[in-house]
Amino acid sequence: MPDLHSLLRRQLKRHFHDGEIPAELRPMLESVDQAYRQFDDDRAMLERSLDLSSQELLQANTELRALVGAFPDQILRLDSHGVILDVKGATHAEPTRGWTIGRPIVDVVDAAARGPLSEALVRLSQSGAPMHLEIEIGADTPAPRRYEARLQPMADAQVMLILRDVTERYYAEKQLRASQLALHEAHRDLERRVDERTAALARVNDELRREMAERQAAESARSELEEQLRHAQKMEAIGRLSGGIAHDFNNLLTAIRGYSELLLASLAGSPLRTDVEEIFNAADRAATLTGQLLAFSRRQILSPEILVLNQRVMDMGRMLNRLIGEHIAIDLHLATDLWSVRADAAQLEQVLVNLALNARDAMPDGGRLAIETANRDVSVAQARALEISPGLFVELLVRDTGIGIPADVQGRIFEPFFTTKPKGAGTGLGLSMVYGFVRQSGGTVSVQSAPGLGSTFSLLLPRTDDTTPSGPPAPRTLTAATHGTGTVLIVEDERALRRLSATVLRQAGYQTIEASDGQQALDLYTVHSHRIVMVVTDVVMPRMGGIELAKRLRALRSDIPLLFVTGYVEQSETLHEQGTPVLLKPFSPNSLLTAVTAALSGGL
Repeated sequence: MPDLHSLLRRQLKRHFHDGEIPAELRPMLESVDQAYRQFDDDRAMLERSLDLSSQELLQANTELRALVGAFPDQILRLDSHGVILDVKGATHAEPTRGWTIGRPIVDVVDAAARGPLSEALVRLSQSGAPMHLEIEIGADTPAPRRYEARLQPMADAQVMLILRDVTERYYAEKQLRASQLALHEAHRDLERRVDERTAALARVNDELRREMAERQAAESARSELEEQLRHAQKMEAIGRLSGGIAHDFNNLLTAIRGYSELLLASLAGSPLRTDVEEIFNAADRAATLTGQLLAFSRRQILSPEILVLNQRVMDMGRMLNRLIGEHIAIDLHLATDLWSVRADAAQLEQVLVNLALNARDAMPDGGRLAIETANRDVSVAQARALEISPGLFVELLVRDTGIGIPADVQGRIFEPFFTTKPKGAGTGLGLSMVYGFVRQSGGTVSVQSAPGLGSTFSLLLPRTDDTTPSGPPAPRTLTAATHGTGTVLIVEDERALRRLSATVLRQAGYQTIEASDGQQALDLYTVHSHRIVMVVTDVVMPRMGGIELAKRLRALRSDIPLLFVTGYVEQSETLHEQGTPVLLKPFSPNSLLTAVTAALSGGL
């Protein structure tokens, strides 16, 4: 523009020598001058702008170089063949290895990294897509480094290779993986140990539950056994008491009945005979009660024989119908293959009568009475609960549809004199007799009942396969001697009974010597042995009993006749087994004379 302005001015001077420019050209010249001034101003301003931009560009380039130099990655520019064209970035990160410009990249990396890097360059040239891989450099040095290599395509088939040092991250990740693996193994080991511990705890828990169940069962069984023991001890104590009372009563009743019988023999035709007969009958009824007490205490005299319960039940059917009345129906359910038992037939019939009468009283408005028989194989557990030995039994069930028995009463129904009937309606000895008979026969009796649901009595008697006659042989029928001679030593601690025996024997012609215990009898025998023909002695006495006395006497005279008198059945059976004659209380005067006659003659 300045050159054009100068050319214009020279041409004007050449044509206008006087320097005067025509008026018509002056506006154009002024416009040109003004345009020149404006162009000059614009040029100056542009030059200033260019200077400023160059400075800013230089500053930016400096900052960019500083930034790239501070960048943690190493940036290499490669040509299409992988030759290094430029190196930027943190070249100091690989102080032991120099990136030489003009050398192929694969020549300056480790042998292990050449293959992956060459393959990545080929794939990059083919696909044009960025590539990522991880390589190790400096494997031959004490501290090899791991790099993350990123290959980015550029213009002119060039490649930008960015190497980021990930050594710390690599080893941290490796350590993390190792820690995770160790943690996983530790977790698995912990789970295994927890599973083992859980299984062990489960086994211990199962064992504990089993032990607790066994302990509870044992406690329950112990409580049940303790209750059974208390009940058995109570029944045994009551039985001993009842037996003792019955024994003492027998002594008194023997004296009452004996003296009554003597009076009756001497009061023929006398108005007093009727009164004495009432005394005798009352004593006889009292003897029946003592017999029931002895039955409960299992001290009654039994005559066991082979029985088939079905036949006995059917034989008693008609009698039971009359006994309990037409308002109660009797149902019989008898087993066809019932086993045999050994028991006292008369006592068994009395048991059925007692149970039937109780059932009748429990059904005042009528009902049904069922009598059933069955074979039972009693297990050890059942036997323990029933207080018998396990084995084969025959069961007799008597079931009614009556009012039932409250639970608090069931534990006492077999006790003597216990009754829920109104005063005067019963003695309370019926069920105690049932209990004593069954227990003395080797069996047991139990009851199941509830108010409003009736009652079921179960009697178990041992099975027997024996078909031989049972019980002691029937004694020979002897007639009491109306007259005898000799002196009889009577040993009895009960004064009334001792005097009765002496009176009966003296009336029969014998002479008597009386002693109140064994020691006194032994002393009297020593003095009067030359005239004593026999000894009649009680078994249970103070100081010295009858059995010890018999031993002492036989030591002095082996053939002396002896007669034992006792109210205890078990003593009677033992003495019978020894071959010694026994007279059971209560006895009549005639029974005493008969026993003395038999003993003197070597019989009984």
